[in-house]
Formats: sequence, C-alpha cells, structure tokens
Amino acid sequence: MAWKRVLSYMLGYNVKEKQFYLYYTLEGESATHQIFPTPQAFSALADMFRHEGPINYNDAGDYFVTGSEPVGAVEQHP
Repeated sequence: MAWKRVLSYMLGYNVKEKQFYLYYTLEGESATHQIFPTPQAFSALADMFRHEGPINYNDAGDYFVTGSEPVGAVEQHP
C-alpha cells in the first residue's frame, strides 16, 4: 500500500455533457489524474479538498483520506 500526498487539484463541471470532474496531481508524479464523480461524490470531495488538509491518496485501495486530526478537533474560524 502506497500513500501519496495530493499536491494540487481542480474541480469542474462540463456544461455540455452535464458531467462533474476532478483533476488531481500526486507527489512524485508529473501526470495529472482525472475522475468523473457522481454529483453526491463531487459535493463530498469538494468539501474534503477545500476544508481539510492535507489530503492523501492510497493507490492500492484507490481512495482519498484526510490528514490525521486529534479526536474532538474543532475548526477555528478567524
């Protein structure tokens, strides 16, 4: 199982095809990956990528996870 940090991402929507997409680049790679999530998955991924960090990717299981946080951690707003 290999974990890689997500270095950058882009979220988008193709109006003509009515399709959501997510591009992401992983540490140590020059290629950009693309996925086409369902509307529900797109919403969850957008929330995760915008509000959590760091984001890591597991290439053996093909999934994203957030960085570790202490139990009960509360997000601070300025």
